[in-house]
Amino acid sequence: MKKICLWGALILAAGALCLAAWYFTAGNDMERYLEKELRISLPDGVEIASLDSHGGFHGDGTLLAVVTVPDKAGQDALWDQVKDNWNALPVDETIMEPIRQLWEERCGVLPLLPDTENGRWFYRDRYEEQYGEKCEFNSVLQNCTFALLDRDSGRLYVLENDC
Repeated sequence: MKKICLWGALILAAGALCLAAWYFTAGNDMERYLEKELRISLPDGVEIASLDSHGGFHGDGTLLAVVTVPDKAGQDALWDQVKDNWNALPVDETIMEPIRQLWEERCGVLPLLPDTENGRWFYRDRYEEQYGEKCEFNSVLQNCTFALLDRDSGRLYVLENDC
């Protein structure tokens, strides 16, 4: 009976360790994913809040993420990476209007996209990359990645839409 209790305790402890390991690395997975998609390196200490509706057979869905860079040194490091590679604000309205509308529909508890002139933006049309042409019925949101760095708040807003 003591052996069974000991084995049970060991299995429970191993399960708790696996759960703790998953908990502490889950944020790192999102961090690495955003770095890959945006072609940047996020500074240490960022806080990421996200909502992701991807799933199912095709993996269609929308990922919304707000990355907060808490310190000035991290904000400056991120700015140095994007200032020459991303577009200067404001965002072209033909892109911004559908992005803002989708964000507002899906953001839940995440903050709304800021109306700022101090920052940079990134847009990637993955549909056009794959098929060599714009999507006729949804030319902005069809398989896109969008990011907006708000220099005033130190926040990076990311939208990835797959449909």
